Amino acid sequence: MPGTSESEAPDADDAVSAEAAEAAAAAAEERAEAARARADELRRKLEASRDETPGDDVTGDAPGEAVEETEQAEPAGVLTPERRRGVHWPLVAAGIVALLVVVAVLGLAGNMWWQHRNAQAHQHRSAEFAAAARQGVVNLMSLDYTHAKETVQRVIDDSTGKFKANFEDGSGDLIKALTDAKVITKVTVNNTAVESMDKDSATVLVAATSQRTGPDAPKEDQQPRVWRVVVSLVREGDQLKVSDVEFV
Repeated sequence: MPGTSESEAPDADDAVSAEAAEAAAAAAEERAEAARARADELRRKLEASRDETPGDDVTGDAPGEAVEETEQAEPAGVLTPERRRGVHWPLVAAGIVALLVVVAVLGLAGNMWWQHRNAQAHQHRSAEFAAAARQGVVNLMSLDYTHAKETVQRVIDDSTGKFKANFEDGSGDLIKALTDAKVITKVTVNNTAVESMDKDSATVLVAATSQRTGPDAPKEDQQPRVWRVVVSLVREGDQLKVSDVEFV
């Protein structure tokens, strides 16, 4: 039966080919599974390595975090722009405070100097007006008939305004009265006080004592007399002159 033997031989070859294909497919599947397992293992190792050393992963998926880690690792002595700004403003504030303190001290010193200067000028003017008022009272009340003209002229020279004009108008009668009565009067100024004052004028209160002497003076006139005089002064050029006199 040669026909039957020939048909069975091809079937046996096909069976062998199918089994070989299945074996090859299984082997390929095993290799693919092994490759996946190795890939998973490598991935786990890489993730574990990243968790243990996060600062070393400068090429990972979070470059911002890596840069932040690098910035935090900068030495403390290095002045970054942020650190410079942090140091700069306190220094500027301290400089401004120091400057304000210096300005305040200078202003206070200048004010004290100005007040001291004004006080000195005020004292000088006050003493100047007081001395002029003192001399004016002495000139007016110290009378000597032996020098009647000089006595009257001295008062005229040291006065001004209406007071001077009135004194000049009555100077002749006054000289005659002094000469006829043989009047000699001595005056002592006891005290002066500036009542009001500005740069070129003042009102001064003067307390004085006068005493009449001479052989022809009545005894009652030889007793000392106390006077209170209000003297008004004005400045003319470089002189202070009497502009008015009032006995109170």
